[in-house]
Amino acid sequence: MNSKKSGIFTLLFSVLLLFGSIPSGANSAQTRWHGVTSTGTIVTDRNCPIVVEKEQLTFEINEFPQTYYSDTESFLSYSGKVTADYTFYNPSDLSVSATLLFPFGTAPDYMNIYDSENGGYIYGADTVKYQITVNEKEIQPQIRHTWTSGSFSLEHDLPRIHDTYVDDPFFTPDLTVTKYTYKISGISDEYPAATAAFCWSGDSSKTKILLRNQSGMSASDSYIQLNLWAENKHEVNVYFFGEAPSHDIGWKLYENGGCEREISGNISFVSAETIDFKTFALQSYNSSLGISEIDWYNAMVEDLKQSEKNSYGLLSCSDENFDISARLMRWYQYDIALAPKEKITNSVTAPLYPSINRDYDPPIYSYQYLLSPAKTWANFGELEIVINTPYFITESNTDSFAKSENGYRLTLNGLPDGELEFTLCSSENPSKPVNIYVTIEIVVVCAILAVLLTGGIVVFVLLRKKRKKSR
Repeated sequence: MNSKKSGIFTLLFSVLLLFGSIPSGANSAQTRWHGVTSTGTIVTDRNCPIVVEKEQLTFEINEFPQTYYSDTESFLSYSGKVTADYTFYNPSDLSVSATLLFPFGTAPDYMNIYDSENGGYIYGADTVKYQITVNEKEIQPQIRHTWTSGSFSLEHDLPRIHDTYVDDPFFTPDLTVTKYTYKISGISDEYPAATAAFCWSGDSSKTKILLRNQSGMSASDSYIQLNLWAENKHEVNVYFFGEAPSHDIGWKLYENGGCEREISGNISFVSAETIDFKTFALQSYNSSLGISEIDWYNAMVEDLKQSEKNSYGLLSCSDENFDISARLMRWYQYDIALAPKEKITNSVTAPLYPSINRDYDPPIYSYQYLLSPAKTWANFGELEIVINTPYFITESNTDSFAKSENGYRLTLNGLPDGELEFTLCSSENPSKPVNIYVTIEIVVVCAILAVLLTGGIVVFVLLRKKRKKSR
């Protein structure tokens, strides 16, 4: 959007500078299983009998990530990782096989590195550095991806893993998608905030609609009005999923986003294109990222479903180019098998990416490890947490960690409530300096609001506070 269309006041607040991914790691969750009796009968009608006798979590954090990496090699040299060592036991008389999923978070912001040799951004190269073993023998996991809202929920995220195209009642691979293209012209330069709009009152069970670059919306009891900024020579794309109306959808041009006074100009129909939904969903898919076509398709379905907020079937997408790679949670998927009364060891190592908060001096680094997936097991025994690091824990949501020779250690009987969260810093007592820019902006906002509300003149004084020195 042009700066001239940004409104009367644009106020930017820089409170926290955050990088990273959530979560930083997680327990393996048992997703499906079958047991075979000595007579060959397959049993799947009760909970999986496998128990976790012990788990040791070992965090190796000998360096903090940089906020920017100039090349792939320097990024892949980052050494932060977490290893989960499990002892599984099968107390039953069944031979049991189970499929496990280990979520280890979205790709961090500082992983957005362009690889000039391959002509694209790296995405999954970090996963080849790590391994999964069963009884000390390496196995090859499958890397899976699901759409994520940015926070983890076992109830919602685990069911998003599908081995085939998701069976959705509306979005099917062969669903018809109609794309109408229009072109804007004839708008006078005296209307720098010109807006194009049309009204829609379709049945969301038959049709859903997506307006590219939508800038606003208003609603009544019987329809919604969709708006976008209008500039001469710009093309406008409207997508209809399912039944499509005529391309004459009633465009109007207004002097600004308030859509009260119509202006002259043209928004003419250019073309119509019809494709199936699978083609639409995969238009920005790149197999070189290491994401399966099925996972990408299913994530696109979820992204569109999550964006539908009203009864008229209005949709949006997380990315203008329908590239949802930044919204994908990554999982290891692998299988284990245990004979009756057998005990095995399983080790999973995954990358560890913290969020970075530079509002502190020195910066603090926040780590989250998901404990809730382990609730899928029949029973969970001892949990030992080891953090090997030269840095200081400044915050933690669990019981107090004991200082050890190489960092910190904590032993728990069973799983605690919630996830594991802790913050590290190179200083034991980081300070939080006063952000003078935010202070000034808040005072300015208050002054502007006072003027608008009273119609008077407000005189205010900014008292500059000195920045605290770091300890």
